[in-house]
Amino acid sequence: MNVVGKLLAVAAKLAPHDNRSNCKWCGQGKLDLIDERRDPNVPSLRTTCHVLKCDAPECGKLTII
Repeated sequence: MNVVGKLLAVAAKLAPHDNRSNCKWCGQGKLDLIDERRDPNVPSLRTTCHVLKCDAPECGKLTII
């Protein structure tokens, strides 16, 4: 088995354990965390603001939670 075949086999095993959220815009991509900061609107509560990006090449939209 070549390197690419081994990587595909590992990816197939890990796919069911991917607990990232689906993109609300396209419904197909998974959301990757690209930034995490303290919420500037409520600094006293020490809440965080996450910026997520869809990994689907045709989408790539940002979601802020």
